[in-house]
Amino acid sequence: MAFFYRGPYSHGWQCAQALLGAGVVHQFLPQGPTSFQDLYHWHQTHNDWAIGHISYSCVSILWPSLRHRPCWSGFPDVYFFVPEVLIKLHEDRVEIGLYGSATEAENMFRDICQLHPTSPHGQQGLQLKPTIAKKHYLQHVQDIQQHIKRGDCYELNFCFPFVQHSVKISPVSVFQQLPIAPFSAFYRWYDAYLLCASPERYLSKQGSSLTMQPMKGTMPRGQNAAEDDQHKHALMLSPKERAENTIVVDLIRNDLAHTAIPGSVRVTEWLGIYTYPTVHQMVSTICSELDPKFTFADVLATTFPMGSMTGAPKKRVLELIDHYESWPRGLYSGTIGYITPNGDLDLNVVIRSLLYNSIQQQLIYPIGSGITHYSDPKEEWEECMLKTRQLAHICN
Repeated sequence: MAFFYRGPYSHGWQCAQALLGAGVVHQFLPQGPTSFQDLYHWHQTHNDWAIGHISYSCVSILWPSLRHRPCWSGFPDVYFFVPEVLIKLHEDRVEIGLYGSATEAENMFRDICQLHPTSPHGQQGLQLKPTIAKKHYLQHVQDIQQHIKRGDCYELNFCFPFVQHSVKISPVSVFQQLPIAPFSAFYRWYDAYLLCASPERYLSKQGSSLTMQPMKGTMPRGQNAAEDDQHKHALMLSPKERAENTIVVDLIRNDLAHTAIPGSVRVTEWLGIYTYPTVHQMVSTICSELDPKFTFADVLATTFPMGSMTGAPKKRVLELIDHYESWPRGLYSGTIGYITPNGDLDLNVVIRSLLYNSIQQQLIYPIGSGITHYSDPKEEWEECMLKTRQLAHICN
């Protein structure tokens, strides 16, 4: 099942303020190597709502020279399902679609109206620990910067996980305590859970209009309004953050050009500053018009994995990520979202997320940052620590 929630953010999930899909009527679960074209043809066959995910591990499908490393938490490489029940919550109405009668939908609506929200509970705080020592992290960043100096790449997003073993949590309760973000999601696949507070969109398709919104550049919130303004100003003027965002914008412009009507790729917002509960983020928006000879499968094949979680040039940084990261990203820095019956879609970037397996009793919180020529290794480490602060108040 999947629950998508954008909260008060107008730039989040597009179809509704909240969307719930539960039950499985049809599913796309390849048992071997697959392609995005297979997903497209499956969707064309059923011509219905489809909800699901694409893991970062699919890089080995697009680039066979890379290692295939399955998700620690148990999520498959790709999975989409046609839900038995689909509920969309708008500010002024509730829409319920299901494989059943109108009477069943009315009964479900009455049951929903009788529900009473519960407060999250728990006493023991999370105790996630980084899987890499600070000195080893600093050395990896310095090694990556040597690749940048040699011209191997311009930017590389280096990631590592925080992990807690032998932990029992209430996934719903923990999700309720995460900060609300434009692309929040609660997602379950059997014993694997994704508790996602992502502020970033990967890809939106509405008709022939495509939108990607890479998020690169982070600054902590201030203690008051004046300090908040200072931090936003510092983020806007930071050479390192501006370079990091601009490199990804250029990468995405090139990615979208593969499927765009010539001349239609444009940057509609460059280096915008967006404020969230714990951080300020630098966001750019790149749009294009899809050439009619291409489908959403072609767009996925030419834009995945997203530039904000890899770097540039993409093929080379994927090879370096494969070398320097000792863990499988799995669903982290992949995407979850939905495809509408007419082939529109909205997909997020899986960041600021907890991955949990209830059988393994393992909780994972991956983080990362973009490494450029301007990066200070110690500041990159501190940025990663900053991104864990949203978990400080969570109890299980």
